[in-house]
Amino acid sequence: MADKNYVGNGRESGDYGIINISVCLDDLDTKRDITEYQGKKYLRLSVGRKREVDQYGKTHSVWVNNYVPDTAAKQTSAKTLEEPATDNLPF
Repeated sequence: MADKNYVGNGRESGDYGIINISVCLDDLDTKRDITEYQGKKYLRLSVGRKREVDQYGKTHSVWVNNYVPDTAAKQTSAKTLEEPATDNLPF
């Protein structure tokens, strides 16, 4: 897994589970981090709780979600589902 590209942080607000985050756009690599799908541009982010509140009261970290699913594994599993069973069942 590649190193996480941390681009911001946030703080939980009140008792409502709302997390306000700030993202530093200068920390983004627009060629790598922004993807295009059906003519629209997307930036996938992940937000996670920090182990400890930092000196500024921030409770959450924000990083670029650069996960790419293994399409070969998906194609293989889909293919095996489509193939008929070959295990000589008695019925």
